[in-house]
This record gives sequence, C-alpha cells and structure tokens, in this order.
Amino acid sequence: MSKSSFERVIAEQGQLVYTHVGDSMQPLIQPGDLLVIKKVGAPLKKYDIPLYRRKSGQYVLHRIVGVRDDGYITMGDNRSAPEYGVTDKMIIGVLTDIVRDGQTLSADALSRKLRLKNALDLMYLISCALSETAPDLRRCRGMYTKSVLRLAAAQGLLSAAAFALEMITELPHDLDQVKKKAIRKIALFDIERSKILADFEKHSIRYCPLKGIILKQCYPKLGMREMSDNDILCDPSRMTEIKAIMEAHGYTCTDFGHYCHDSYTKPPTLEFEMHRALFNEDEMPQLAEAFRDIHSRLIGEGCARQMTDGDCYLYMICHMYKHHIYSGTGLRNLADIAAYTKRHDLSPYRVYLDDALDALGLSDFERRIRDLALCLFSGGEPDQPQEELLLALAEAGVYGNEDTAYDNWIARSLHGDHSRRSKLRYYGRRIIPDQDYLKKSYPFVYRHRALYPLLILYRPIRGVLTHPKGILREIRMVARFKR
Repeated sequence: MSKSSFERVIAEQGQLVYTHVGDSMQPLIQPGDLLVIKKVGAPLKKYDIPLYRRKSGQYVLHRIVGVRDDGYITMGDNRSAPEYGVTDKMIIGVLTDIVRDGQTLSADALSRKLRLKNALDLMYLISCALSETAPDLRRCRGMYTKSVLRLAAAQGLLSAAAFALEMITELPHDLDQVKKKAIRKIALFDIERSKILADFEKHSIRYCPLKGIILKQCYPKLGMREMSDNDILCDPSRMTEIKAIMEAHGYTCTDFGHYCHDSYTKPPTLEFEMHRALFNEDEMPQLAEAFRDIHSRLIGEGCARQMTDGDCYLYMICHMYKHHIYSGTGLRNLADIAAYTKRHDLSPYRVYLDDALDALGLSDFERRIRDLALCLFSGGEPDQPQEELLLALAEAGVYGNEDTAYDNWIARSLHGDHSRRSKLRYYGRRIIPDQDYLKKSYPFVYRHRALYPLLILYRPIRGVLTHPKGILREIRMVARFKR
C-alpha cells in the first residue's frame, strides 16, 4: 500500500493495517509487526501513539509525551529528541493494536507493560547502587537499557544508575561524565555552603540544612544522590541580613519575601533556597500550621541546628505530598525513603509519626509510598495497586510535570467528583469567580463591587482573544475527567 493512500483508507474503512518501517518505536514495535491504526474518535491524550503527516509529507508514528495549547509533543520510544507542534489536523489515526506472531495485542496494554518493566528495572539498579551490590548480568541483558537510562535521567537517578552499572561494565563516556558531574556539583555545593554558613556563624544566625543536604549523606557514595539546589532553614527575623551575605558571596537574589523561601543563584549552576518557613501559608495551610513551630523543635547548640530524625522524615513525606498533589512526585522519592530509613532508626518516633500523619490526613499516602519503597528495595514483587503507584511516580518525573499539574488542579477544583453537575458547577465558577478568588486576583474590583458585572464579561472575552486554545484544552480535560 502506498503511503499516499493512508488517509483514504482511514477515511473509507475507519482503520489501516500496515507494517511499520524504522526503529524509532522499539522496543514496543518490533520488526515484522503489523500495526492497526484507527480513526481518532476522542481527544488524544498523553501516551497515545498517533500516525501523523509532517508538513514535509513524511509519515510518523510516535508517542504523545505532552499535550499543550498549540498541539501535542511527540517522541519515539527509541529517540531522545521531542517534536513540538503536532496538531490534530496532522493526525491520520491512532495506534490501537499490534499483531505479532498471529496474536493481536493491545497497544495500550503493551505500552503499560513496557513502562512498568522500565520502572522496575530502574529501581533494581538503584537498589543495587544503595546496597553496593553488583547487578545481575542476566537481568541487565534483558533490560531496554536506553529506555531505562532515559527514565533515570528524567527522575534525577542517572548518576545512581551509573554507580550500579559501573560495577559490571565500563561506562560509556557520556554516562561516566554524568556521574562525575554529579560528584563535582555536590563538592562545589559543599564548598560554597561552608563559606556561607561560616558567615552565618560569624553573625550569629541560626540555620538548619534541609532536604538534599541531609539525604545525600544517606547514600553510600558522593554523587549518587543528585542535587539541583541547597535548601537551608534560617532564622526568619534575619532574612535581610542573609540577603546581604548571599550577595556578598556573588549570588543574585531572584525572589525575596514572596514565599516561604528566598531564592539565590550564582553562575554556572549554583542555587540556594533560604527558608523562613517550610511551607507557604496560602498554598498548603495545613502543612504550614504543622511546622509553624519548627524553629523551636530544632535540636543542637549554637547556630547550627538540625531536625530530629522524626521531624526530618515527617517533613520529607509532607514535601513529597505537596508535589504529589500539585505537579506529581517521582521515583527518586522511593530511593530517598529507602536510603533514609536504612540510615536512621525511626522506631522511637513511630507513635509520634503515626499521630502527626493521621492529623494531617497523610497516613495512607505515607504507608503506600513507604511500603512500595520497602518492597522494591528488598527484592519484593509489587502488587497491582503498587504497580499503579509506581507508574504514576514514573510518569511524574523528579519535579513533576505540567500535564500532571493540570490534571491535579482540575481534580482539586472538581473535588474528585466527575459527575455532569459537578463539571457544570466548575464551568460556572470559572465564568463567575467567587469572593476569595476576586480578593486575591482582582483586589481593585473586590474593593469596588460595582465593577463586578463588567469583570464577568471581561474575563471570558479576554480569554477567547488571548488564549483560545488553552480554553478549549481546559474544556476538553474537564469533560473527560474521570478520577
């Protein structure tokens, strides 16, 4: 069949069956597979595999890895460069089934199986790195190494995977450089932090290292736990002095006084976040309240303070949860839990932790993520719910992603209710903002209520004129929401 007839066959028969040429979708699509492409019957979503035609006339079958207002982001499973701006007009159909050795296999089911395998294989490598045990050669030969390492990079686990693999093979140059870069960056952070904290000591400013600064010490080797910044909890009454100290060390303040932390950067890659509190009051009021008195709970003498092991773990879980409900949280959290609980005995704090987590409504979240970590890092086999959690973590990436953030925002806005009535109420709130939204986003109108009817007319018109695709995307996502 000539490619020029693809569109005609889909239009006339509703589906197309052909043998794909190329390796861009391996290992999902193998040589000799017959592919079943069907007419698109619903809005496409992340992980769908459309057949589309580029402006050059080239036909492409790649996976959707992101959905944006201006189109889809696609990429082959065996490629590393994404393609932007793939629109519905370019799409001919979507892959639904793969015929292999006489059997018809669901493309969605095979994709899920492949994503799960890659996630499990990555966690196996990280487990080997943490235990400093050489990975099994037979299992490594059965891995889709390129896919596993791509997942590792997206999860901030590439250096840890390199530490595991170098126990059984010589690392490729690029992977070896990733590991060495992680080591150099942490060493540079340590040097910079020691200089900054020396000035804190000089000026009698109390401080407490947070997050990655603590967690990297729980990993067996320097550089195994990658870091993008350093977080330090500081005396909230001294933030102006801290700003002067940071600027004296060559840092630029990129945000001051707007959030629970102030942000500082220094070329080429150094970033510090100086916290006055652990959570933003407006963003996470319940968590902010739980840690409101954290300064009085710190232990130690002099300027250098630290959390108890119990509070450190509680903060780690709460921080994970914050990302989980907003943009998602990734697989590195499982490694962090495994590394931290191996290094620190939490049994004396278990009652305290159970009570605190229960009060915050996080007991189930903590149990599920801790049980999954313990399962994977003790050689266990995850059950069905744990597989789903593992896939969700693998999808989110180390810092979450825009698609997950959008989905979670809609879920919160609908309060988990996907009924037609709930969605109509949602659309109504978007058109007619409530008083809290009005006070926060339109304070002038809030103070001059006579302008309120004009605002109701202004917002939809402005939206249609400035970002119509975004409005359509939101309508589609709300319409298909089923959580």
